[in-house]
Amino acid sequence: MASAEMPAFIHNIQCGRLLEALRGERTQREVATACGWSQPTQAELERGQKNFTTELLEKLRSVLGGEAATWTQIAHHAELGAAQAKKSDLRWKFKSEAMRKLVDMDRTATLIRSKASMLIPGVLQTPELMRYLMEAAGLAAEEIDRLVDLRVRRQDVLANTGQRFEFIIDQAALARVSPISDTTGIWAGQLTRLAEVAVLPNVSLRFIPFSHGFYEGQEADYQLATYQAEPELHLVYAERYDEQAVLHDPKIVKRYLDLWRVQEKIALESDQALSFLNFVGGPLPL
Repeated sequence: MASAEMPAFIHNIQCGRLLEALRGERTQREVATACGWSQPTQAELERGQKNFTTELLEKLRSVLGGEAATWTQIAHHAELGAAQAKKSDLRWKFKSEAMRKLVDMDRTATLIRSKASMLIPGVLQTPELMRYLMEAAGLAAEEIDRLVDLRVRRQDVLANTGQRFEFIIDQAALARVSPISDTTGIWAGQLTRLAEVAVLPNVSLRFIPFSHGFYEGQEADYQLATYQAEPELHLVYAERYDEQAVLHDPKIVKRYLDLWRVQEKIALESDQALSFLNFVGGPLPL
């Protein structure tokens, strides 16, 4: 049974996975018809996209059958999936639901793996770099202050030694910072920040240098979150110029897991991180 510390939306996903397993060889349409609702509604239930009321679960149990222990698990996940975080919680400070889920995963997943192609991940950026990027995007000063504060607070997760964080960063992400005028101190400060993170006991920082050339998925930016559930649960946070999404369809997730394994094989080892930072930025002021 999953931990109560998991975010509510994770419990709903677990609930949906158990319902899908109980469905067996029956189609979603068959189960939906027997329950008195539509196939799209059944699909949403199995994807964990709805809250599970007692009445709804009783109807599903009468149709799906299954062992009492399984329904105890389903009821447990349904109860925790309906819980709401306090309004003071950090997640509510972010506007998009995808970002709220990402913040939840940051703080609760057993393992976080992040691939960055063109931009240093937010949890690794210095406040100075954050501010520079937001000013370049034309954000208002008050909004910049708000977002920088939120991003810095989000970085507290790296101090949690009960979690493991792995980063694979393309050299292009560093190259976009290096042209910033030396008078700002942003480049040197960012290199120092990365060097400090690289030696944390629960962090692996790996780089893919330009010298490697082209590789599969080099343009992709994504984050994998792993939970020690039964069976193990993986989610993907994918971000593109026009959307952010948290994905957990097993077929989609498998593609990202396979891509990570490919990129992991070509990245420099984590014990080479400091040498690589010295290579791209000169001796670090440590």
